[in-house]
Amino acid sequence: MRRWFGEIEDPSARAFFETQSARWSTYGEVADRAASAAAELRFSRKALVFCFCQNRIESITAYLSCLDAGHAVLLLDPALNLDFKRALVELYHPDFILAPSGFGAALSGIEAGCYRTWEAAGIAFCRALKPYDHDLHPDLALLLSTSGSTGSPKLVRLSMRNVTANAQSIVEALDIRPEERAVSSLPFHYSYGLSVINSHLASGAAVVLTDAALTSAEFWETVRTRECTSFAGVPYTYQILARLKLDSLNAPTLKTMTQAGGKLHNELARGFHQAMCRRQGRFFVMYGQTEATARICVLPHCALPAKLGSAGKPIPGGSLMIEQDGRPVAEPLQSGELIYSGPNVMMGYASSSPDLALGDTQGGRLATGDLGYLDGDGFAFITGRMKRFSKLFGLRINLDEVELMLRPYGPTAVVGSDDRLLIFCEHGSSTEFQAYGLELGAKLNLHPRAFHFSRVERLPLTSNGKPDYPALTVLA
Repeated sequence: MRRWFGEIEDPSARAFFETQSARWSTYGEVADRAASAAAELRFSRKALVFCFCQNRIESITAYLSCLDAGHAVLLLDPALNLDFKRALVELYHPDFILAPSGFGAALSGIEAGCYRTWEAAGIAFCRALKPYDHDLHPDLALLLSTSGSTGSPKLVRLSMRNVTANAQSIVEALDIRPEERAVSSLPFHYSYGLSVINSHLASGAAVVLTDAALTSAEFWETVRTRECTSFAGVPYTYQILARLKLDSLNAPTLKTMTQAGGKLHNELARGFHQAMCRRQGRFFVMYGQTEATARICVLPHCALPAKLGSAGKPIPGGSLMIEQDGRPVAEPLQSGELIYSGPNVMMGYASSSPDLALGDTQGGRLATGDLGYLDGDGFAFITGRMKRFSKLFGLRINLDEVELMLRPYGPTAVVGSDDRLLIFCEHGSSTEFQAYGLELGAKLNLHPRAFHFSRVERLPLTSNGKPDYPALTVLA
């Protein structure tokens, strides 16, 4: 039978276990459900679909049905702030909006009077009453937000070729076999979580779907009883696991652990590598960006601890080079911007509906905006960022967008550290800062302790009148 990223020999093979329904779905059943849902998406042309998704079989079905129907789908967090949802709908005018049945809160307030709503295959469907004049590029298959928590209107445009190439490269790099069984430890509207789903579908492996918190007994009971073999996490995840102590969680079948979403402290990486060695398992450190359909480099288990601190080597089919002032650097250990090339590089960005008609503007080349170097063996080491983003609890936060949220209160500048945002204001009291933190936490789905406010008499400025972020970093 045809699978979304290749072929599968046995349609009766297990594909997904869902803890909410406590049942397995085979590849054949998932394919049938996706085909049935795709029939609900009949349209006179290629359609734009917003899909609010959770780690549930209905969301998997909705996502795959969009691929089956040949539409372009944007995956979104149902917990996204309502103002962000409305802004995205008003900017892009989706033809359809999907969410798991029973999760009307994901759609409330954005479809009233503009969409007709019905349910089928466990999915809530909304179809625009007024047809929009979309011109979508025929290769466009998937859209992901550059900053999921802020509902950034800037989207990454991905083709089916991009998605398939990355899935197959990850299967090869991690040696994912049909007998593997991953636990959904990440949301799949997040590019890393989606990569786990896609790569396991590409290999004929299985995924256990759960929304249980990592710190809950329910999560680890699921890992144990469903005999999960692999786990994916971001640096914050591994900080929690270090406190929980992996060896005490009674998860004997867990043999593969992967980490991406930001740099993991070297001592934590060393500790988890040693923990997986004790159980004859593997620990992989990875580096990626949504613009490369999630993953760019993999540091294999066997390269630790010798290459501790490295992001690894490019995934199969990809290549990495260093540039200084637009020119390639030939010698190892020379720092510059990391430039990645590969078939998983996005088609380009979209900032509004007309951009969805654009073709491939990247040519398979991605300037990552990250600074680093390659050692003599070709392993990448990342030393800093050129762009105004911060990785916080695995989420990529656009610092400029956070500034815009706070600027109505007065002059504000934001810089990022490894574990929180440092916010400098020419205004505000401790009581007001507490209120700002609660407001940001609600909008970004982050704990208020993720924000540290400081009052300054005057923000340092560059000669052109913009905030001097390096000076603020030193001040911090």
